Amino acid sequence: MFSGRVDTTHQVTDPRIAVDGDTARLTALIEAQHLLTADRSKNALLKNLYDVGLVRDGDRWGMRRVGIDCLWFTGDPTAVFGR
Repeated sequence: MFSGRVDTTHQVTDPRIAVDGDTARLTALIEAQHLLTADRSKNALLKNLYDVGLVRDGDRWGMRRVGIDCLWFTGDPTAVFGR
C-alpha cells in the first residue's frame, strides 16, 4: 500500500508489557509520519495506541492480535489512505 508512494517514519514510546504465563499484552504509543513521495507538500501525522496480544512459542513470542486506536490525526488523509 505504501511502497513507492509514501515515505514513513515511526516512533515507539511508552511500551508496557504484562506477562501471564504463555500469553502477554503489549501496549505502546506510536507516532507515524507519512509523506507522499510524489508531492512532499502532502503529509499526515498520527498518534496511535497499539494494543497487542502475544503468545509464547517456545523461545519466541508471536503476535496473536493487533489493535490500533488512532488518538489524533493531523494533515492530509490522502498521504495515508490514498484517494
